[in-house]
Amino acid sequence: MPANSTTRKMTAKRCAVTTTLACVAALGAGRGALAAAVGSEGFTVPPLSCFGTTATLKYDMTSVTSDLSGITYNPETGTLFAVNNGDRIVYEIQYPNTLVNQWDVSSVSQDLEGISALGGRKFAITDENPATVYEVTLTPGSPNLASRTLGQGITPAAGSNLGFEGVAYIGATVNKFYTIQEASPSRLWKLDAPNGGAITAQSADLETSTYKITSVGGLTRGGDATDELFLVVKNYNATGRNNEVYAGQKGIFRYKISTDTFTERFGGEVCTMGQPEGLTFWKNATTGKIMMLIVGETNEARVYEADPTCTDAIGSVSTVMATCAKKEITTSACEKTKEDGGCPWTRCDKSLTDHTKICTDDVPGTTDCSETQCEAHCTNSAFTGANTGKTCTHWAYDVAEKECYIFAGCNNAKFDLDYTTYTTQDVTCERTIEDYPLGCERRRCDKTQSVHNKICTDANPGVTDCTLAECKAKCQAHTDFTCTTYAYDVAEKECYLFESCVNEGNDADYSTYVLQDPTCDKNKTAGGCVQRRCDKDLMPTTHEKVCVDDSPAQQCTMAECEYKCANKTFTNIDSEAYCTHWAYDAVDKECYLFYGCTGEAYDDDYTLYTQSYGERTTLLAAGPPTTSAATDLVGSRAAALSTLFAVLVAALFA
Repeated sequence: MPANSTTRKMTAKRCAVTTTLACVAALGAGRGALAAAVGSEGFTVPPLSCFGTTATLKYDMTSVTSDLSGITYNPETGTLFAVNNGDRIVYEIQYPNTLVNQWDVSSVSQDLEGISALGGRKFAITDENPATVYEVTLTPGSPNLASRTLGQGITPAAGSNLGFEGVAYIGATVNKFYTIQEASPSRLWKLDAPNGGAITAQSADLETSTYKITSVGGLTRGGDATDELFLVVKNYNATGRNNEVYAGQKGIFRYKISTDTFTERFGGEVCTMGQPEGLTFWKNATTGKIMMLIVGETNEARVYEADPTCTDAIGSVSTVMATCAKKEITTSACEKTKEDGGCPWTRCDKSLTDHTKICTDDVPGTTDCSETQCEAHCTNSAFTGANTGKTCTHWAYDVAEKECYIFAGCNNAKFDLDYTTYTTQDVTCERTIEDYPLGCERRRCDKTQSVHNKICTDANPGVTDCTLAECKAKCQAHTDFTCTTYAYDVAEKECYLFESCVNEGNDADYSTYVLQDPTCDKNKTAGGCVQRRCDKDLMPTTHEKVCVDDSPAQQCTMAECEYKCANKTFTNIDSEAYCTHWAYDAVDKECYLFYGCTGEAYDDDYTLYTQSYGERTTLLAAGPPTTSAATDLVGSRAAALSTLFAVLVAALFA
């Protein structure tokens, strides 16, 4: 990272809360040449390898409060224009983070996602649903918007919250608009008539491309170039660094319009972003370098700089630069031992997992077995035939029929009304000290594969060693990396801190703990898991967003979200692929449904809940809730007014 990066970060932070001339001057090196015309800016985007592997500046664009969904550089003002999806606000920003102006465009857009400079104070913006491209004029000091519809509607119509995510205007001689559909399918569209007209397909379904693109967050032009676009891709599959298929990839794609082909892709710091949504380029007037700014929710920003003298060729990005580090993806699996209660109504997928049915109900009292005997079969029995030499890791028991399966691994643990599945040993420690004071005994993450620090040792007893409580506190306060897991040796009073826990295995001396259980197994009665959500972009998690904040009619209450989970079956997977988890945002009244929960992580908006088959049947028997999100709001207000009236009456006659 350049030596001045810390100074720039501090300046950005100071400028987040001021608009003084001093700040503008301090950050002026990032401004482009003023009064340049869109499409005549004096540069085209160099090969993506010229931007290098490391961002020159990483910061939170706090001038946008949240939901940062798109960005464009306006060469005529030398400023950035960013859009907020939730509040439907356009912000004018002096790079990197000084708020200049803002406009409420909720009267025009219902679901604001993308923006592109058209020249002067005119901009194209996109509405996700219905898929629409608008032109708006943003005049400083004026809340009144001049607007018109440029194009609306695509065939087939986009699903809810799956419409236009970004827009790009190719100026000069082309004078054409391009827009990108987020998903189902991800697809490029074009608007040939600059003054409005029909929107037609530019590309086929991008999921059918080499990279199997399933989710796109944004779109932009590349300076004066007239035959290329740049896509912000949130989810695609690719051949990675070791010729493995990498799922759940993110990155920037360079697209050639005339040939309908991708010519480059780039991962870089996009890999570490939660949800990349927007991208823009401009030429630094002072240094002559080409700037690349990538933004995403809630307000993440990544800045790259490329020297225009770079001699790399398009397509010269290395595999390391092109792809993100491989995510360790596991299929849904039971990780509960007999002690933990197992996984009710679940069995490993026989079609995907090596197994033996070791007890049957064919001859009761002879071929069947008890639960204890089933567990013993897993512990002691050897696999035969094609599975010879494999080790039993899971067993499933049918208490009614007294039947037993043993498994070598557990791929795609799925609903089965008859069985409960158990693992012989939890392969990943998910125990907090609060819930399990002994943690995961005789377990420790692999030091050779996990980023770690040995923070306490027995070298000088009473000085270099520490207590278990101190070990936990050191994990919470660690700054070299984000500590998620700690291991403690009670005899030697030694402590290890881990960034992640790779290849956890046996260790006679240590017990392992996590700061936060990475898998939610709390239902609504237990309060759910606050600020958690399954990773919707990480396969094999299957999900559907069923309530959105686009309008009161599309929102739902918590009870409605819970019922939608009970009523949901992901039939594209299996006739019994019932909803297992649901996540609810109480502020925006949004709801996600999940089958399985892979890559669960922090999310400040949602609370995550599990739902068992028994809870499902109870909810379905009771029927749907009678209160909707809209009427719930009215009802709560009426109740509040009623309470206030009662208080006033009581005070009057006191």
